[in-house]
Amino acid sequence: MLYTNTSAMKATLCLVATLVLVTACSDDDEASDDTVNPREGYITGKVVDTQGNPIAGAEVVIDNTMFYNNNIIVQTNANGLYEAALPTVGTYAVSASIQHTLNNKTYTLDLASDVTDVLSNEGGVVNFEWKLTGKKPEDMTGYFGASVSVNGAIGSEIYDPENIIFTLEPVGELIDGSKGKTLTMRTGEPYSAEYGSLVDIPLGRYIMTASYEQDGKTISLKIRNMFDASSVYSTSFQLNFEPETVAGDNMAIIEYLE
Repeated sequence: MLYTNTSAMKATLCLVATLVLVTACSDDDEASDDTVNPREGYITGKVVDTQGNPIAGAEVVIDNTMFYNNNIIVQTNANGLYEAALPTVGTYAVSASIQHTLNNKTYTLDLASDVTDVLSNEGGVVNFEWKLTGKKPEDMTGYFGASVSVNGAIGSEIYDPENIIFTLEPVGELIDGSKGKTLTMRTGEPYSAEYGSLVDIPLGRYIMTASYEQDGKTISLKIRNMFDASSVYSTSFQLNFEPETVAGDNMAIIEYLE
């Protein structure tokens, strides 16, 4: 005769069910630490760096496009996550930026979004990525990289600056801590949006040189900061980008002379 201890079986089943429940809750809690959870009526998302690691303290701006100067501003947590509850009326454009210091200068850097459409008050998920280079979407202007405004000094007889070849050799790490590479660049052609500018440069410090072909000979040009009276012309110029200038942010303004 088979003897069954009903009380013992019930206790065992209860223990197993409890363990399963605890395990499931633990898995969900762990996943929620670094996973975006969509919520109706909220805008949520994650912000990562150039290596895909979460960024804490990134600023996310949710702009109510129906009402002037009616923004919601939140910051990402230690896992790069953010969420913001939305009012019942409005449509929303979402942007994000970070601040990062390099060579004792603090730069504000726009982040790339995976959603460029305006969202309703039902909410949605908008993630962001830090990019060193690349064209910004249509609702923004310019590039994620830095830029250089190139100008001829008084006395220069070069009237085709698009034919000047600039070489930028990185000094130290780029702003994201990665290793840069040597760049060879020209400005845009006349009548183009990029005429007189070098654009989309990974932000860092560089040694800049410039050469120009004149009468069949290649000559080295001298460069300096345009609006810095203490800056001395040199054929080997240390290029540093400024967080703010009269012409824009994260750029340098230089002038050349033969």
